[in-house]
Amino acid sequence: MKFKLRTLILTVYLPAFLTAMSVGMLAPIIPAKVDLIGGTVFVIGLAVGARGLGEAIFSIPTGVLIIKLGNKSTMLLGMIGMSVFALLSGITDNNLILYIWLFCLGIFYGFFSLSRHSFLTQIVPREFRGKAFSRFGGINRIGWFFGPVIGGFTAGSIGVNIPFYIVAAISLLTTFIILFGHDPSNYTNANGHVDTTPESTLNTFKTHKQSFAIGGTAQFIMQFLRECRHVLIPVWAFSIGLGVEQLGIIQSLSSAIDMTLFYPVGIVMDRFGRKWTSLPSILLLATGFIIMTSVDSFTGLLLVSMLLGFANGLGSGAMLTLGADLSPSINPSAFLGIWRVFGWTGNSAGGPVSGGIAQLFGLTASSLVVAAIGLVGVGIFAFLIPETLSKQQNNPIH
Repeated sequence: MKFKLRTLILTVYLPAFLTAMSVGMLAPIIPAKVDLIGGTVFVIGLAVGARGLGEAIFSIPTGVLIIKLGNKSTMLLGMIGMSVFALLSGITDNNLILYIWLFCLGIFYGFFSLSRHSFLTQIVPREFRGKAFSRFGGINRIGWFFGPVIGGFTAGSIGVNIPFYIVAAISLLTTFIILFGHDPSNYTNANGHVDTTPESTLNTFKTHKQSFAIGGTAQFIMQFLRECRHVLIPVWAFSIGLGVEQLGIIQSLSSAIDMTLFYPVGIVMDRFGRKWTSLPSILLLATGFIIMTSVDSFTGLLLVSMLLGFANGLGSGAMLTLGADLSPSINPSAFLGIWRVFGWTGNSAGGPVSGGIAQLFGLTASSLVVAAIGLVGVGIFAFLIPETLSKQQNNPIH
């Protein structure tokens, strides 16, 4: 039977939207809460990166957990954990405790996100992956569009802790949607195989070490740049006197530009190749951080944020698709667990690195360093990453 993307709506896309909206709600709230408690720019960076660090450290164990429990059970566990630690994050008024709860929230968010990535890799044929993953990325971006506005408005009008409680409730709702939905563990992969004997993590790393060395570095840099947006944009907004409501507007409009691109990006990736979108994406991200150094107004920051949103939108689903293309066709969760370590290490490093440089040397220096790292990524994508759109079963980097 021919594969149809609409079969993923309830199984993948609706839970992904609700989860992304929840995480998006916290984007303007975490910096605002840390600042309200009395944290420095560096502490803000640490808090913003805490979720990504939790997911990065536990990516490989999560891959093993998926093999043992199955996709559905892992996702349910992830949603329950997100609900608990979102609630605890809202209750605390101590930055150290907040960091711990956000770190734990990231672990459980990783249960959800990796199991979805593994499922899509197994079930979606290669020729549909660009569309499937770009739409997955697009759904996440739609959630990110609504999230910051809801979070910023709620925090500004009711209180900075309220968005955390809303996230806890949404996570519980998502738990029930997954509970009564299809079990992705019961699907065969795109080639009709089901494998119950996974390759060990060490053997997986050895077998695909070149893919991890080059592709993983590219993944690290892309996610590093993406996460730096969530530190530098809020901190820059606060430095020029903007409030949390204005920041929410800026982040949501940036997300609006971002999310409009996922549909055409998927078509381009499946028709012309993956690099047609990933290369201009990382180039424009680096350019946006350079332009940011001249911003001194709401309008200026809005325009730069929209450029960064456009750049990020060009990369919608790019890293998910690249990871799926490079992974083995049979039981890819071990490979994807390692793959996501690189991404989430970049994600978790973005906050502390950009925040730490800003604390020591100023926001301008931080933006320029981030841009320079981005330009290194441009070189990797341009000259070292192969085009992975192929009818072959897998397409490793040699």
